[in-house]
Amino acid sequence: MGQTASSQGLQMPPEWDLHQSTFMSWPTGWGGLNNKVQSDIARVAKTISQFEPVQMLVPPGHVDQAKAMLGNEQIVIVPMPVDDLWARDTLPLFLNDGKKLVGVNYNFNGWGGKQYHKNDGRVASSVLDYLDITGYRSELIAEGGSLETDGEGTLLMTESSIVNKNRNPGMSRDQIDQIFKDELGVSKIIWVKGVKGHDITDSHIDSLARFVAPGVVMISRPFPAPADDKESQVWIQQYNQAMSVLKQATDAKGRRLKIIELPDPNPDKIRQLPPSDIKLCKTIGLECKDGGLTSYVNFYIANGGIVMPEFGDKEADQRAQDIVQKAFPDRKVKAVNIDYVAVGGGGIHCATHEVPQA
Repeated sequence: MGQTASSQGLQMPPEWDLHQSTFMSWPTGWGGLNNKVQSDIARVAKTISQFEPVQMLVPPGHVDQAKAMLGNEQIVIVPMPVDDLWARDTLPLFLNDGKKLVGVNYNFNGWGGKQYHKNDGRVASSVLDYLDITGYRSELIAEGGSLETDGEGTLLMTESSIVNKNRNPGMSRDQIDQIFKDELGVSKIIWVKGVKGHDITDSHIDSLARFVAPGVVMISRPFPAPADDKESQVWIQQYNQAMSVLKQATDAKGRRLKIIELPDPNPDKIRQLPPSDIKLCKTIGLECKDGGLTSYVNFYIANGGIVMPEFGDKEADQRAQDIVQKAFPDRKVKAVNIDYVAVGGGGIHCATHEVPQA
């Protein structure tokens, strides 16, 4: 970037600041599940459009179909080649200074080369051109879901998704830490360990812990599991390690963090996909038996609203909505069924990307 963001008065604003709009991407590569996944994305887009404009990136050959499913004047179709729906990770990160926006392109590489990304690797620069916003290319490879900001100088990250040879080979955490500080205008990074190799993202922070206000972090608490359930124990250990870090951490202002726990649903009580769809999952390389990503904390903060998932465990769904509503008393909480996006390993936050006001 030449000069640092801080020296230019630029910083990455928090998600709860006012947005110009929300960007999303239209999914087309889900084989026999395309229609189900598109229905989820349309449902999320229509819900967000109750709060702010939505701009949907749609492969040019699918514009008519997307228009028919979205059918909403608050949702603008933007013809643009995309590979999948994960706008959080493919779009640039935005900085502002009260007068202008600047975008930072974090060189999306398919989560460390795990997925085809010919078009998605170009989305960040294409969106900056579309918005006519000055952009910079980072020294690093990272995704938007891999970092959280409080807007007051603090970032929250998982090491597993960034200090990783599949993104930033040969670079130490200290080196990466300093580059993020320079590029995003922050002064403190709180690192939690995360988990490598158990999901496509190498455990993004936005499915584990989120800033909900300066000095306040909401963390996803896994549902209890027996000791011999090795997969569940991986995520329970991640949670325990993150909690140990967050309880001791201070933010850029020197504050100890307030921690709000957001319990996951009971995997035995969530909605299950029909057997025919589970078969279709396997044809496109997905495991659908466990419901996929069932983290409530992967919600999206819109202008005046929160759009969050519900999974069919009615007691847990309601508890989660109540906790989130208490954290955001001035916003309206809307819960949306995203079962097919979830089995793909993502959530509402993964599928959205805000463009802040300048």
